[in-house]
Amino acid sequence: MTKRSREEPCHICGHFHDYEGGEACSTCGHVMKPAEAASHPKASKFPDEIISHRLYLGSFDNASRVELLKAMGITHILCCMSSCQPLYKNSFVYHTVSSNPADFNECAQFLETVLEERPENRILVHCMTGISRSPSVTIAFLMKLRRWRLVESFQWVKQRRPSMHLSAGDAERLQLAEVQMLGSSSVGAQFADGSPGSAGQGAGPFSWSWQDSLAASHPPAQQAPLALPSVLNLNFASQPGHQGTGFAFGNR
Repeated sequence: MTKRSREEPCHICGHFHDYEGGEACSTCGHVMKPAEAASHPKASKFPDEIISHRLYLGSFDNASRVELLKAMGITHILCCMSSCQPLYKNSFVYHTVSSNPADFNECAQFLETVLEERPENRILVHCMTGISRSPSVTIAFLMKLRRWRLVESFQWVKQRRPSMHLSAGDAERLQLAEVQMLGSSSVGAQFADGSPGSAGQGAGPFSWSWQDSLAASHPPAQQAPLALPSVLNLNFASQPGHQGTGFAFGNR
């Protein structure tokens, strides 16, 4: 299966193949094992709520369920695949990214504009499976909006969408964005040192242990929902260091 026909790479080897159907990867030969499939949480049939009553994260399947989206009060849809056409133009306001991978600045500008426009606006961010591409956009937006470290933003989204599993490319882009924005990486070199689980799996500069080690080394803090006044007056847990939303990815 080509990259064009599958929008999300295999969450084990990082390449594009029909891993769910048992197809061997043409690049590295990886075949999905039952234990690997069992260890990867299945995505929900419903979008996951990232910011209470405002921002949701899901898949193309979620985005195609018009009655469900209407029942949830969704008003806007951000599609993180440049080739994707709007399905229900008469029901929702769409924004489709102009490039693959999606530009973090472009997505953040759309999300901020919609959230600031009306408190009733609710946005669904989606890609094909909701596993890597759209979660990376959402994580980047949280880093920009709240000035959270990558660790904090990753945990926030992972807690709310357990099926998320970033590809190596998306993880690398997020780490670069964090360094550009905050001057250093909260992930650290210890997660890209070639530890067991990364060798020969095409993970690039990140070992696949990066995400597992992140969860083990930085257990999620208790984050009780709290209405916190902010630029967008969004419902977040209290976090220190909020410095506004003036940052543009790629600029320092």
